[in-house]
Amino acid sequence: MKMFSNESIVGRFFGHLGDIIIVNLLFVISCIPVITIGAALCGMNYAFLKRRRESQEPISRLYFTGFRDNFRQGSIAWIITLFCLTFLTGDYIASSANGMFESPALHVISAVTLAIVSFVAIWLFAVIPSFENSLRNLIMQAAMLSASHLPATLCIAAAILALVYLLTASLFNLLFVGSLCIIFGFGLIAWLASFAFIRAFSPYL
Repeated sequence: MKMFSNESIVGRFFGHLGDIIIVNLLFVISCIPVITIGAALCGMNYAFLKRRRESQEPISRLYFTGFRDNFRQGSIAWIITLFCLTFLTGDYIASSANGMFESPALHVISAVTLAIVSFVAIWLFAVIPSFENSLRNLIMQAAMLSASHLPATLCIAAAILALVYLLTASLFNLLFVGSLCIIFGFGLIAWLASFAFIRAFSPYL
């Protein structure tokens, strides 16, 4: 019976797995309007970061608290991020060898800028629910953290890219991997990323 207690390895494993699945499902539902994706990311990161700090509140309540309290800043940040990523991706494609405006220099600049914006975005939706400040200052703080914790940033970015690749590799992958993402995939990446986030935020919290 001790093996299945909350303090045992098995108990903690299933506890974490349950948290990941619950938050992931709430995240997927919250993302349906699209414009709320930023707030949903804030809610997911808030829930896992609070859990890392030994919060005993139900994980669903933590998620909704993070979603509600950061809805405005999270939504604005998401709109800005989406616009930048869309614009830069268009530039990257258009300036490629087979693009409308072939330009090796612009192609490289677009790729580098796209990577920087993506790195900052990875941290931004964890910084917003963790600190109270203006959105401009939070973006600057996210940029600083993404650069000062570059190995962690690259690992998180690699996990996201791997997921995107698996989803777009084939129709079978889209159906199979997409089903896993709906159940726990997005939450798993956020849960793993929370290790890096809480370590980076600890000196400031």
